[in-house]
Parts: sequence; structure tokens; C-alpha cells
Amino acid sequence: MNREILFKAKKINNGMWVEGGHYECAETTYCCKEDYERNPVPIHHYIAVEKMTDWGLPNELTLQEVKPDTICQYTGLKDKNGKKVFENDIIKNIFGKAYAPVRFGKYQNCFDSTSADHVGFYVDWNEKYDFRKDLGYWIDMVDAEVVGNVFDNPELLEG
Repeated sequence: MNREILFKAKKINNGMWVEGGHYECAETTYCCKEDYERNPVPIHHYIAVEKMTDWGLPNELTLQEVKPDTICQYTGLKDKNGKKVFENDIIKNIFGKAYAPVRFGKYQNCFDSTSADHVGFYVDWNEKYDFRKDLGYWIDMVDAEVVGNVFDNPELLEG
């Protein structure tokens, strides 16, 4: 089974979202460590986007420079409406009153012992909710849906 490795991020020039492969590139290369220390090299982040040209002609691959703090990885899951679920998306649970961002990293479910760490995509529920955190449960079993993301809709996480 092939996994779809996909990212999305906001373009630097206009803030529009683009999806594709992530590419990171240093502006230049030095030979010596001391040169890097004296002159730090800017790192640029790009999303590679396939662009259709014309009927029957090869498509182009374009690099869109993006804001590195907005890069989000695809979880491999789609919500009940068929929308791809990315890191930093905000999901709403079935009760309609709780919103939380999707994160990647170590997490612990509410019913785990203190020594059980999981690693992967999870739902970062507010501490006042005693909900389980595994993303697959919310998407596959409970039909939670993506209602925005932390960059465009931060107000959903307030309160």
C-alpha cells in the first residue's frame, strides 16, 4: 500500500494555500563550519505543485515558496465530507461544542497509564475535556469534521 505524502502551506507572496511535496533549500553552501557561523545561510521552503499546461503536453512542476511556520503534513485521513485532514486543521467533535487542532508528536490518551506514550497525529483537546486523543478514532469512528485551521480560524479555539 502506498502512502500519500503530501503537505500544504501558505505562499509567501499572497498567503494562498498550496498542496504538494515539501522541499527545503539553503540559499548557498560553504565549505567550512566557521563560514556558516559567521554568515548564517537562509533556508527557503517550497511546495512543489503540478501545473497543467495543455491537452496532451507534459505537465510542469512549479516550486511555490511558502511560509515555513504554516507547513502542515497530510495525516492520510479524510473527514466525513471527504476533506483531507492535515496537521494544524481544527476538527469539531460530534457534540458540536468542542473544537481542537490536529497535531503530530507524542501524546497520551485519557485512559492510558502514565507510561504509555503514543507517537503520531492526534487531536489536542483542551484539558477541560477528558476525550481520547487518537485522530483515527475521531475521523473513522465518530465522523468528526474539519472546520478550519489554526492559521485562518484561531477564534474557533478560543474559550
